[in-house]
Amino acid sequence: MFLGTSWALKACNATVSPDIGAAGEAGGAGAVGGDLVVASFPGTTDAVMREKLAPVVAEKAGINMSAQPLLAFEQIARVKASPENPPFDVLLLDDGQNAVAVEEGIIQPFPIDQVPNASDVNPGFLKGDGLAPVFFAQGIVMAYNPEKVTTPPTSWEVMLDPDLDAQLGLVSLNSILGTSFMVEMAKVLGGSESDIESAFEAVSEMLPRVSGVAANPGALLTLFQQGEVDISPMWHNDVLTLAERGVPVAIAKLDSGVAVARYSLDVVQNPTAGLDSALAYVDAMLSPEAQTALSAAPYFYIPSNDTVELPPALVEAMGIESVDDFIAMSHGLDWATINPQRAEWIERFNQVVQA
Repeated sequence: MFLGTSWALKACNATVSPDIGAAGEAGGAGAVGGDLVVASFPGTTDAVMREKLAPVVAEKAGINMSAQPLLAFEQIARVKASPENPPFDVLLLDDGQNAVAVEEGIIQPFPIDQVPNASDVNPGFLKGDGLAPVFFAQGIVMAYNPEKVTTPPTSWEVMLDPDLDAQLGLVSLNSILGTSFMVEMAKVLGGSESDIESAFEAVSEMLPRVSGVAANPGALLTLFQQGEVDISPMWHNDVLTLAERGVPVAIAKLDSGVAVARYSLDVVQNPTAGLDSALAYVDAMLSPEAQTALSAAPYFYIPSNDTVELPPALVEAMGIESVDDFIAMSHGLDWATINPQRAEWIERFNQVVQA
């Protein structure tokens, strides 16, 4: 049942090493030079890092960045395996894995006063308590093919409708998207972060109509584009990416609202490239130029920088005009409750879908 595994393996072996000239040259006087090894995520995030953000970092900070796409839990596992000589200088972590990294002591407190562009981060995306600010955010939405699903869905429960003539798609709980979907499904069925039994029952019920379980969100996007999936959980920006490619897809306006996943750039303890280089990288990534690239077509992430104007396609699809609007219409999940259970959920989900 699992599909998209080859995509995940390819992504883990990919690197981003743009030819941007001598270190320090592009950034001008005072730029921080040297190679910086950073983490990205497989799929769309890796693409924007390679195509748009690496040149911004080169120009703003004079840094040659080399990025490796890995899911957040894999990043943490690799740093834990070599804490004195970490394989990354800066991680890209969601809120849940950020909490794990803090608990494990593998990231250092964020000196926000040393990162000038942090002053433009929306107050709702500042975490405080020595944590790095939000870099970008994504909404967990229901994507559907309006040519196959002619009545716009209003609840995750539509995936349980035996009369729904559509192919369902799911994604591994190794991803934040997959775990968030299970919590959201549980909530509409009367559960919560501490009890997602109803979501597992729902997956078992819908399984005969599930055409694929993707190994990661990027593979799920591909299944949708290929017409193998008509309705599924998806990142809001992946829906917009598909729409840009001419794929018939829409975002359902669910009564339960939009859950949000937030991501931060976290500097590890003992960064090989040095703290100054790591912070210069974070500062460049929070700049208006980088944040505009993140939110522009075909990527459509929610930026954290308040000075960035959202593109029309994002405004229309999400019904928002600003970062403030997105924060107001979205809700977070209780990752402190989710994290201790997540490994068990992943194992159980894999057993259910492979049965």
